[in-house]
Amino acid sequence: MDLVIRGYREEDFRSVSALERENSPGDCKPEVFIRQAGVLFADTFLIAECDGNVVGYTIGALVQHRLETGWIVRLVVAERYRRRGLGGSLVAAVTGSLRERGAGEVYLSVAPQNRSARALYEKHGFRETDFCPAYFGEGADRHILRRDLAGREGLICPD
Repeated sequence: MDLVIRGYREEDFRSVSALERENSPGDCKPEVFIRQAGVLFADTFLIAECDGNVVGYTIGALVQHRLETGWIVRLVVAERYRRRGLGGSLVAAVTGSLRERGAGEVYLSVAPQNRSARALYEKHGFRETDFCPAYFGEGADRHILRRDLAGREGLICPD
């Protein structure tokens, strides 16, 4: 398997939208999110490509009022490519990209039932800092995980 992690390009739009559709619930319109993410997070929107095919992606962001704080906004790997190290490669790449841009800490949210994702993130140094019931609305609880890149303590449930 020939893995390449690279920046998002306009020609990735259809492939990334299809991945997002496979991994999004209900009536979500992933094309809107992907199109806007390609503009808003151009420096930290990374693609996993295997043998010329887009098989995963991740999006990182710096918090505007706290540029030393980064977030992994999204990380997706196509079902048939999971458990091959691609998720770990994407976590390392986006965390490195956020560090290069000044982040001293990186956060992410993960659903309580997503044990495999949580294990992946913990393997890469993320630790739970909070549990937020209804974080994305009723029935969408999330664990908040944090990785320290600079030796500080963390936050974070919105009030």
